Amino acid sequence: MTANAQETLRLVRQAVIAGNYRDLVDLLPELISREYMLSGADAESLARLRDEATRTANCLEAALAGVRAARRRTSEIIEANKGLTTYDRAGAKATVPFGAPNSRRV
Repeated sequence: MTANAQETLRLVRQAVIAGNYRDLVDLLPELISREYMLSGADAESLARLRDEATRTANCLEAALAGVRAARRRTSEIIEANKGLTTYDRAGAKATVPFGAPNSRRV
């Protein structure tokens, strides 16, 4: 019983490591259904399963941190493309457009 749950957790972790997040759609319901089959498992099997679950949870947390960092970086790039934000002495915010000026000196 726990071997099937361990294998499912391993597959979840492999999908996350490979970046195959769509595979999680199929694996998570399977993992939830395995939860109900653990009631008769012995302590040693449950300890192995707990270790596998911990490894998988750590992997998921690291993947989520990576996604958050990528979103933050994307936002920074988008903001940088808008122009330079400055403040005057009164604290008023102004944006200097990015790129060449609109008028040219002759």
